[in-house]
This record gives sequence, structure tokens and C-alpha cells, in this order.
Amino acid sequence: MERISFGRFEVHEIAAFVLNSAGHYEAINRNCCNYYLSTESVALFADQVSSRPSYISGQIVHIERQTVRLLPPPIQTEHGRGDPIDYLTSETGTSRLSLNSGSTSNPYGPPIGCEYFIVTVNMLPDTVIHSPPPS
Repeated sequence: MERISFGRFEVHEIAAFVLNSAGHYEAINRNCCNYYLSTESVALFADQVSSRPSYISGQIVHIERQTVRLLPPPIQTEHGRGDPIDYLTSETGTSRLSLNSGSTSNPYGPPIGCEYFIVTVNMLPDTVIHSPPPS
């Protein structure tokens, strides 16, 4: 029998995510905050139903650790305007990844310096997806 992990998340564990008020799936857990379901996983489950499910559970296949960082202001362009996008970087392991899209650079809203985790899950066999009733 499989059990949902509510403590430390690791690959191969089962995790549950609920749709929060910001429209993101946040992990249900006791001691670990800032665990969010990856957009790829959300898309996998969304393909199965006509509306967004109220919660998603699945087997963890990947956990990506990121830290919200502030970059220096952009260099002025020849038109005298800098790019108005928020600049943040994410540290993943030893490599650094710059995220320059205003809507996706800090999609979950943790403050600068905060560590957060993007979790990718596989659908469990015989998964029944529950969607909220239409309003």
C-alpha cells in the first residue's frame, strides 16, 4: 500500500498538492514549505479533466531546488529604456539559471533569498481526479 509523504519529500515518494489561492499547486506537508508542483505535472493532470482539479497526488520523479535572487538593474538600451522585467536568478545545484520573464521569473511569490522547490510527479496507476463542481 502506497502512503502519501507529509514530511521530507524525496524521489519515489508519493506527494499531494492542493490548489492555493494564487492558482498554484502547493504541497501538503508538515515541515517543508515552498514545494510547488511543476507546470509539466499540472499539464499532465489537466489533460485528463475539463477543469483544474482541486488537488493532485503523484509519485515524485524530480525535485528542483531554487533560490530567489535579485540581479542588478539591466543595462540601458540605445532607446534609453531598460527592460522593465523583474530579474531573478535560480540556483540549481552548482549551475545558475537566469530567469528573465516577468510572469515566470518568480511564479510562486517567495521573497528574495527564499529557497523553494519545484516538484515533478508521475500520475499514479488508477488515479481518480476530482475537480471542483462548476460555479
